[in-house]
Amino acid sequence: MSSSRLPGKVLKPLAGKPVIWHIYNRASRCKLVDKVIVATSDEPSDTPLADFCNANGMNVYRGSLDNVLSRYTEILSNEEYLYYVRITGDCPLIHPQFIDNQIMALLKFNGDLTWCENLGTAFGGQGVHSARSLFYIADRSNNPLDLEHVGSVFMSDHPEMLRIVEITPPPTHFVSDKLRLTVDEENDFLMFSKLYDHLWPQNKWIELDDAIEFLKKREDIASINQTVEHKLLNIELQEKFKKWQAIKKAGLWEYKQIIPDILSLT
Repeated sequence: MSSSRLPGKVLKPLAGKPVIWHIYNRASRCKLVDKVIVATSDEPSDTPLADFCNANGMNVYRGSLDNVLSRYTEILSNEEYLYYVRITGDCPLIHPQFIDNQIMALLKFNGDLTWCENLGTAFGGQGVHSARSLFYIADRSNNPLDLEHVGSVFMSDHPEMLRIVEITPPPTHFVSDKLRLTVDEENDFLMFSKLYDHLWPQNKWIELDDAIEFLKKREDIASINQTVEHKLLNIELQEKFKKWQAIKKAGLWEYKQIIPDILSLT
């Protein structure tokens, strides 16, 4: 709720439902995710968010405001899952199929995280990681930025210490930087509001492909937030991740369009 660029954005409504509701609902549609938890802070400013989650049957955990990494380690210490999905609270169109593919890829190759050569903007804020890598980073990093960004700086600087699995989503899912699918500032929210107003009433669910095609056709709406810039750190991290092409991978995962109901990987 204390976002510096758009305070309270997670409770701002899209088609009558808060942003966090849409994210939680989409995460819950992943076939291979056992549990979804809103990991927020224990500061009074986040009480309205926690209250909304509790009132709507959404799992919520409250921890340190500044040490976001500790929220993850505390949850994983209690839940004991081998893998977790870090979903940021500013991506209302996360793609369950992409998340499930990452989970299958890591299970197949005993990996720690996945890497795409051409990730684009459609798949931001929905990375799957091994719990062991998170605890490994928590024990070794003394960089304050890792506390805020859940070990992302350590990962970008030390890929050789991680088992990286390459994954290549279908070309149809690639979205260039010209389309922003993240809510950082007011214009981002305005773009999403118009997108949801057009697509949500159809079937109470927005397919990622439909959203991409709509924005490609409606430049008047897609251009609303094109001048919004990413934070400098995010830009720097993306540049580092691009250089991972030369890093030896633990495996190459072939993207699955259909996710099995029962996972059987060896």
